[in-house]
Amino acid sequence: MPVKPAKGAACNGCGYCCAEEPCHLAVEYIGAGTEGPCPALEFDEGRAWCGLVRHASRYMDLPNDWADRILGEMFATALGAGRGCDADL
Repeated sequence: MPVKPAKGAACNGCGYCCAEEPCHLAVEYIGAGTEGPCPALEFDEGRAWCGLVRHASRYMDLPNDWADRILGEMFATALGAGRGCDADL
């Protein structure tokens, strides 16, 4: 796994934030607890990914994946994806 970047630096997919605790979206939309790793934390291609952004229907138990792109974009915007690392150590 990549080493966590400095706060504010570009995200490199280290997964630290999601491994520490689920975000508010995971708590609200998939019933994640408030401690421990997020159940939607995915690992692929040597990095961590948000499963709500990549495969929302899988984690929200929707009958098909037709809305994954739309929901994923909404979740990415709500999470601030692409704005840089926001996790303190």
